[in-house]
Amino acid sequence: MTNRKILAVAALCVTAAVGLTACGGGQSEDTAEKAASSPPSPKTPVDPFEGLTADQIADKALKATKAANSLKVAGEGKDDGKDLSLEFALSKAGDCTGKFSYPGSGQAELLVVDKVPYMKGDEAFWKEIGKRKGTSAKQTTAMAEMLKGRWMKTPAKNANKMGDACNLDALLKKMGDEDTSGVTKGESAEINGQKAITLTRKEGAETHTFYVATEGQPYFLKFVTEGGDEPGTLSFSDYNKPVAVTAPPADQIFDLDKVKAAGS
Repeated sequence: MTNRKILAVAALCVTAAVGLTACGGGQSEDTAEKAASSPPSPKTPVDPFEGLTADQIADKALKATKAANSLKVAGEGKDDGKDLSLEFALSKAGDCTGKFSYPGSGQAELLVVDKVPYMKGDEAFWKEIGKRKGTSAKQTTAMAEMLKGRWMKTPAKNANKMGDACNLDALLKKMGDEDTSGVTKGESAEINGQKAITLTRKEGAETHTFYVATEGQPYFLKFVTEGGDEPGTLSFSDYNKPVAVTAPPADQIFDLDKVKAAGS
């Protein structure tokens, strides 16, 4: 039983005790029975942020979110001018599973197991990567064919850099660096069935909207940036849920470290 539930039960017990004491012997048995059978009057919902400024709510949400052991993040935005969508489940223990795609330019899956990243992309994805790196069309086609249906195991020296895409600590640090000050309270909203309060901030041509849960922990549920050069959306869910991930089968792994060692 959580502390919140314990407090709720205690509050009900105290309310009942005070009611019986106040009525004492002046209430007849018949009246007491009628009172007991009468339906309780509806209660006004408790505002978890009562008395807090918009900045204080944002700060509270940031601290709650950073304390999470795991979460799922999904979003859409821009990467070097191209549309990008992503969806990852990641934990502070380092486990991660997810995928990202460039609509019309391929998609890839990414796993991180025991701090080792594995990536599997389709042909269009590897060609897009080759184009960005300035690789010749011939080399890019050969690479895409070689990696077809296989998981590329990242070389050890690049593991940390590649794994940042799935690093919850890094994500939460970036959230901690995010400037949530200067926000104003907006209207109530509902994100995937969860009630939330909106906080907004204008910054030049951009408008940032933060959605904070008003039930349970005050987690961030969604970030939206509109206007400017980098509009996008990030949604957060599945807080503190286990992230189940296993390494790919050995016969589906392309280990760049071993390939380079064999060629040296």
